[in-house]
Amino acid sequence: MTTSKSGHAGRPRINGEKTMARFPDGTLGRIKAVLREGENQSDFLRDAVELELRRREGPPVGGPIGTNSSRRRL
Repeated sequence: MTTSKSGHAGRPRINGEKTMARFPDGTLGRIKAVLREGENQSDFLRDAVELELRRREGPPVGGPIGTNSSRRRL
């Protein structure tokens, strides 16, 4: 096993920013009720935030957002 300069072993972290959020009662239950097979609550929240950011930021210069084969299909 190798370690990086920071002392962490293994693969580099891909989702490094953390936050805590509070939701109205019942929200997490609603999320759990609509999760797809193999999807967890964190996956759902990351996807929901990404979609909302894209909507608010608007399409990039040069046209609408294209497909990205490395991204999981929503």
